Amino acid sequence: MPSNILILCPIWFIYLERERIENMENLKFFNGYGGFSDDGKEYTIKSNKSERPPHAWSNVLANEKFGTIVTNNMGGFTYSKNSRLNRITAWANQPSDDIPSEIIYLRDLKYPKIAWTLNSNVAPDNQDYMVTFGFGYAKYTHTSLELIQETEVFVPKEDRVKINIIRLKNTLSERRKLKLIYYLKPVLGEDETKTSGYIDLEFDKEGNAVFARNIYGEGLSKTVYVSSSENISSYTGSNLSFIRKWKYKYAR
Repeated sequence: MPSNILILCPIWFIYLERERIENMENLKFFNGYGGFSDDGKEYTIKSNKSERPPHAWSNVLANEKFGTIVTNNMGGFTYSKNSRLNRITAWANQPSDDIPSEIIYLRDLKYPKIAWTLNSNVAPDNQDYMVTFGFGYAKYTHTSLELIQETEVFVPKEDRVKINIIRLKNTLSERRKLKLIYYLKPVLGEDETKTSGYIDLEFDKEGNAVFARNIYGEGLSKTVYVSSSENISSYTGSNLSFIRKWKYKYAR
């Protein structure tokens, strides 16, 4: 195994319904998009296809060695040690567009032609998307096809790891079979134009992890991996294969 490893995105499935905010206007200093909780420790924003803030709201989750920037649309990027010189995933210098480089898709296998994202700016449906920013975490809540979804994102105080905890609650009486897909645009260096085509992938079935290694050699940390609490059934390093086979919309 490579000695220099960054854990990027372990995903756990926990079945739990989080208390939802029923009336946004009751939030403190509500401005039409969001407001503060009673104790002032959280800020919640609601958006949908037709109503969203004019610009992205960002939250920096970081320790001394590792960090990620997340927006209200689940955009942003992840880095290690240096946010400019050692990006793990791509950063888009677009002040008017919130282009994500990490996207989580869900698909109910009963409806194979329907896939949606847990963020609101790639393949959103017609329902509301809620995000709550707190000190050191961000929580995204959404409901579609009678499935309540919550994604909590945080970076531990010391470890070089980004964690996405996904909580799902099925409100139907029938059992359901879901497919979760995690898309990311890796950089493993400063400039994605330099490392594109030089990132090698390897799947460790026993360890249930997909390793990405920068063989170009210009990154500070040359190896990262993505893992999950659920068994990884497939992976690809080809954008064209991903789009053509699964018909998923993606950021770029």
